[in-house]
Amino acid sequence: MNKNISLIVLLAIFSISTLKAQTSQSTKVLSKEKTTKMPLSHMAQTAKLIGPAISDPNWYNWCVSPIKGKDGKIHIFGSRWPAKEQMDGWMGKNAEIAHFVSDKPEGPFKYVSTVLKSSDFPHPDKMWAPHNPRIEYVDGKYILLYIFQTQKDKALMYTGMMIADDINGPWRFAGKNDGLMVENSKDPKHWTYGGVIGTDNPAFMKIGKKYYIYFKSGMPTQRTAKYGYAVADNLEGPYTLSDHPITDNIDYIEDAMAFKVKNEYFLLTTDNYGTNSGTFGNIILWKSKTGLDFKLADAKVGMRTILDYWGTPEDHKKLLQNEKHFEYSSSGKLERPAVLLIDGIPAYFYASAGLNVSGGENAETYVFKIDWANGN
Repeated sequence: MNKNISLIVLLAIFSISTLKAQTSQSTKVLSKEKTTKMPLSHMAQTAKLIGPAISDPNWYNWCVSPIKGKDGKIHIFGSRWPAKEQMDGWMGKNAEIAHFVSDKPEGPFKYVSTVLKSSDFPHPDKMWAPHNPRIEYVDGKYILLYIFQTQKDKALMYTGMMIADDINGPWRFAGKNDGLMVENSKDPKHWTYGGVIGTDNPAFMKIGKKYYIYFKSGMPTQRTAKYGYAVADNLEGPYTLSDHPITDNIDYIEDAMAFKVKNEYFLLTTDNYGTNSGTFGNIILWKSKTGLDFKLADAKVGMRTILDYWGTPEDHKKLLQNEKHFEYSSSGKLERPAVLLIDGIPAYFYASAGLNVSGGENAETYVFKIDWANGN
């Protein structure tokens, strides 16, 4: 009897110790001292890395946009290019947007088809390298936003749209201008005039009866870029540019995804240099009551870097010492953030990362389980 009681006590102590260890393990990196100008969201504090969503030794996989289809499966539209071209391949003629599918949000995701490549454009001499896809379902149709290159001597990009009745296609270019939806204003007084990077990194939302394409533009340097929107009465345009930016970022942001939860509107963007949020490589979660005005005062850290959710400091050290691993940013900065909404609530987070934490030589995209808690 005494032996049994002793065993029970020991098991209880072991269980408590294990629980403490697990709790410490899940929060250990987020408890590191890091300077932040804005509070951490519940999502950032509790997110759990599941692993790679898309990984292929023959391709660099970067942008990622998930959606739950009518078939109940999870579909991802992502940008990719041949691995032999390394990171700069995203601007080349071999870059493409591909369709992947999985039975569940965690993956694994399998390649289905290539949706858009340079040779598909009506004018491939001035439209190439489709990139930065955003997939949405609106008015009974699937729309795919993307950017494309327009000049060979610099990164100047415009925003286009494809549309389909079925998520598996066929896809067609939307509107009356070969899919082109958003480009810089030709008015010298407009805030997008002469934008050094064009109009890129699109997001989409329908608010009321109007359609909004969010885009990034900026002068005189890329780091001054802010988000604005183009609005239309019809899904396929024509779209009219906003008179002013709608974000008050003090330094460069990009990669927006727009979504609505209940009666609030949200943007996810990167904080490329950390000057908006206080830490290099944070993801910013912007909140708005209208969807047309987003302030840093109302924003939170949406996610941190992948190293904040993966491994121990010793693991990080070993990874960085591995000469063959893909490394675009040793910080592990996440890019191209996206959430998957299940029954109207963000349930999973997807992004590319500046590090391949699997140790592979190519870029891969990752999936995290998140707890939304109203974005707080």
